[in-house]
Amino acid sequence: MKYVVVEQQGRVTYWHDPGAYLAALPEIALALPPGARAFATDPEHYDFSAARCVKDLRPLAPPPADSAPEQFEIRFAWSGGQDEVLTIRYSGVDRVEITADDGGDVELSDLNSVRLDEVLPHEVGCSHELRLTEATVRILCADLVAEWASDPNHL
Repeated sequence: MKYVVVEQQGRVTYWHDPGAYLAALPEIALALPPGARAFATDPEHYDFSAARCVKDLRPLAPPPADSAPEQFEIRFAWSGGQDEVLTIRYSGVDRVEITADDGGDVELSDLNSVRLDEVLPHEVGCSHELRLTEATVRILCADLVAEWASDPNHL
């Protein structure tokens, strides 16, 4: 990530700092497509005490890695039992990159949750990079739309 800092301090301890991204976001947001702009500038997005912060969400299924479809969605849920699910729909997908820290397969579990993410302008529209506990996901797309909704069946 270019601005957001996620550093592992210990075996399961991380330092998270979106400060530089938040400082640059007013200028960055002007160059983002509408859906990406709305998601990145949501006041709860990086508020660690907010109900709709992305930190600690877990992906419910992996994004398509081998051949990126034109559009797809990823759903994220809380491992703590909350019933709200974040669905991000990507359109005009150009590329999907998934890299496990150990070079192996990416395992999706409660232990491999979102540390933080970063949305930046890109020549195709935007890039969305998600730093997970044990992997990084980077999606290049024309735009994305994020929606929080109640889903009691997500667990």
